Amino acid sequence: MARKMSQQFMEALNGKNHVLITTRKDWTVDGVATALAIKSVLERRRTNVDVIIDGFSPGPTLSFLEGIDTIRPAFGQLQKFVISLDVSKSKLDELSYDVKEGRLNIYVTPKEGRFRDKDVSTAASEFKYDLIVTVDTPDHDSLGRLFSEHTDLFHQLPVINIDHDTSNEQYGNLNLTDITATSCAEVVHGIFRETPENTLDERVATALLTGIIAKTRSFKSPNVTPRTLDAASVLVAAGARREEIVQQLYRTRSLATLKLWGRALARLKHDPETRTVWTLLLRQDFVHAGANEEFLPEVIHELIVNAPEAEIVSLIYEQESAQETGKVSGVCALVTSERHADALGLVSSLRPEGDRRLARVCFPGVKIMEAEKAVIGSIRASLGKGPHPTWPLVAEEASSARPTGS
Repeated sequence: MARKMSQQFMEALNGKNHVLITTRKDWTVDGVATALAIKSVLERRRTNVDVIIDGFSPGPTLSFLEGIDTIRPAFGQLQKFVISLDVSKSKLDELSYDVKEGRLNIYVTPKEGRFRDKDVSTAASEFKYDLIVTVDTPDHDSLGRLFSEHTDLFHQLPVINIDHDTSNEQYGNLNLTDITATSCAEVVHGIFRETPENTLDERVATALLTGIIAKTRSFKSPNVTPRTLDAASVLVAAGARREEIVQQLYRTRSLATLKLWGRALARLKHDPETRTVWTLLLRQDFVHAGANEEFLPEVIHELIVNAPEAEIVSLIYEQESAQETGKVSGVCALVTSERHADALGLVSSLRPEGDRRLARVCFPGVKIMEAEKAVIGSIRASLGKGPHPTWPLVAEEASSARPTGS
């Protein structure tokens, strides 16, 4: 008989002293909130835990989540460099060191005899972590520099992979994936609910309910099930602060965001055949709103929330020149999909960057109307609704910064 997820999870934690929890570089609220919930539970078991997300900068929206300020954007030192000296034959008398001209000099004096070159060896210590937990992360590459610059860490340590998405590549030593769940928070709630320990306090319940509400757009998404609603009721009963969650996620917006969203709504377009909704933002819209490209995640999120009939959402915007303030250098487009499995595939002919959840494509030196035709034409073609657009220009040198979702 197959073991339950909760049993597998708890067995994988046995004997572990320092756990790393992480999620994708283009993090979601679900991924972050679930990571914090797991952190809280493990710390209660007296386990050392770090949550690290490449380049993480949450902004004020998630400030209500306890522990959000403990999430780090990069690794510190993962290992120590060990210099070993064999003192079995010549006992140590004195030890000192200094640093000269950028070199560390270590001086050792034996009580008798002398030390030889063969008595010295060097090695790297074991990693400070002994287990990795990934949340809402379809593959290693989604982790950004955490993986690309530290591949040996992920290959040498056991990994628990928690997800609910069909695109997950099952890369973990233990894969706790449930494609019938609405969110990672729902998966983890199921795990915690089955454990003999009482893991659901107010802090954990609030974090998990935040993940569920964010991923289901406050229970408006079509994949909400009776199990989802049951989980939410259990979390509220455990002390989850539902009103605060909804207030922070959906009712708290800066004036700049509201102004930019207003301009986006004024140009909203709809293709009923492909169930695509898109809009255009000009450089002057950013100027008048007092906003920049960092506000785009909230704008595209509002489009998703307020266009429930849309399966594909695109935000096409003029990009400011890095060399000359106020000058347009080209056009970029964000494409996300609620139903289709691969946002990258929707605009694959335009050489997008990003991942299956959110694609980004840029057109240096191109007018916004031309870029609009290319993006929407590519989406229609990928869905078999028309030919691929004739497009001599390709996306290149897009900014590495990518927006985050819910």
